[in-house]
This record gives sequence, structure tokens and C-alpha cells, in this order.
Amino acid sequence: MFRLAFALALSLTSAPALAQVATFSADDYGKTDLVFLESSGNASAYIAAQDGAFEPIRELPADDPIRRLAAAIGRVDLLEQNDRGGRDLVTCTGAILPGGWVLTNHHCIPENASQRLLAASILTGYLVQGDKDTRRYTLSIDPADWHSVLDFSLVRMTDMPQDVLPLLIEDVAVDPGDPLMVIHHPLGRPQVMTRFRCFALREQDGGPILRHRCDTQPGSSGSILFDRELRPVALHHSGGMTPNDDRSFNKSTRLSAILQDSGLLREITGAAASATPATPPTAPATDVPLESRRAPSGAGLSSGGVTDLLRGN
Repeated sequence: MFRLAFALALSLTSAPALAQVATFSADDYGKTDLVFLESSGNASAYIAAQDGAFEPIRELPADDPIRRLAAAIGRVDLLEQNDRGGRDLVTCTGAILPGGWVLTNHHCIPENASQRLLAASILTGYLVQGDKDTRRYTLSIDPADWHSVLDFSLVRMTDMPQDVLPLLIEDVAVDPGDPLMVIHHPLGRPQVMTRFRCFALREQDGGPILRHRCDTQPGSSGSILFDRELRPVALHHSGGMTPNDDRSFNKSTRLSAILQDSGLLREITGAAASATPATPPTAPATDVPLESRRAPSGAGLSSGGVTDLLRGN
């Protein structure tokens, strides 16, 4: 009943929006650096116009709390069968959770993925082009839990990363106007964050969708939005902002709504809050996840911090 009610409510209230995946040649699957085909037209000009909003994670000190959070965020690479009988490489963004789970969008890894999706993986540590210190982990193409309207998928990693401290999901409220930050891989590029004029829209509808004004691009689907205390609060899934309309917005799903819907995510979150660091067994129901990820006390986007300053407050 809960899923049906959400689906009905969102179908009545949601405005059309564009899923934000980036598409490349299938021959590039498994590569770290991705380059758009020449036929993509104005991609380079589009990137240049948006660079001011994106701050490279690599420019942060190694011990910066944002950079430590960002280690659990990776580029999700998807090898897909296209409608023309060929193959494409599509990129999204995803977050590594305790117990060897990855949270991303349902439109990136849908429940019927085996009919179209040939392979999936998540690339971590991709901070600069040509970087040799990245890690790639294979993902299941069959979500263990999903929702097409809330647009989330929880998928298994085939191996447990020992060098990544996973992200802990919490039930955190977001108020209209709150400053936000998103960590993502737009256009499949090295990891960046958006803080410049990034905030929850003041006009919300009270439902599971969080409207936000954080710049994103194709490839940003599946990225996590963080609040001023660096707590994860929403899963970005679609664009909709236009340059000349301050009332336009991008869309994400509140993690509180996903927690309410997903017993698996509640299980992951509950186990992570009480478990000691350990290597989990293979059975999902008895996972003992790695140490939870939390931002250090006092770190974040304070009310007098960079986000408010850039917004002119």
C-alpha cells in the first residue's frame, strides 16, 4: 500500500523532468577516462559554461571531512544494449553503503536490468584524469530492492572494498531553503562537488520529492545530497532547472522516504549503527557492515559558512 500511495501521489504532482545519465561508446566500458564522441556537438562548451559551479574534490586536503565522505561516492558505469541493437556505456553516480551495498537510481539500474543491462561497476577514487589509483568494483545488475517512482535501487557489490569507509544513511529532515551540497561525476568526469547556490527550494510540496537548486549534469543521476552538517539527505535523480527561471528546480528523493519504503535500507542502516567493523558474510540478511561514516562534529556548511556566503546571505 505504501508504494502504491507514493506512486499515485507522485504521478499526480510530479512535473516532467529529465533523468541525468551520460552516454558514451560501449568500447569505453572499463576505462577510467571517458571522452564524448565528436558527434556529441557542444559538450565541451557546455562543460566550460558550468565549471564555475563545480569544485574538484581533489583540491581538498586529504583529511578534509568532505573528501573523506566523497571516498564512498563513485561513478557507476553501465554497459547497455540499446534500441538499435548496439551497445552503449552509460554513467551515473552511486554511494557505497555498509555491507557491500550501492545506492543509485532505479533508472540507472532498473529491476528488469537483465533485459537490457549487460554489466555494471562502480569506479572509486577518480579525482583527476589519468589517475592510476582508482578502484573498480563489479555490481549486480539485479537490484535487491528498488522503487521506480522514488527512483532508487539497492544493488550488491561482488566484492567488499577494504579501502572505502561506507556512507551511513540517516533519517534527517530537510527544511525549505536549507543549504545543500552534492557530490557527483557529471558527464563521467572526475569527482566534483556543487555548493555554489545549492539549496533546497523554498517552495516544496511536502511529499517525498526534494526540490533543489544544485547544478548537475548528465551523469549526476544517483548522487547524494548532503545538508549543512554533511549528513546525507536525498538521492538526486532528475534535472529541470533552466537558466532564466529562479523558480525552476532539479529533483531528488528524500532519503527519509526511501528509508520508510525500503526494509533493506533500514536493515543496512540499523546494523551499521550498532555493528563493529568487520568483513560481512555473503548472506545479505546477516551482513555485519564496516564502520559507519559520519562527519566529524563541527564540520559542515554552517549557517555562516560558504554556502550562505555564496547565496548572498
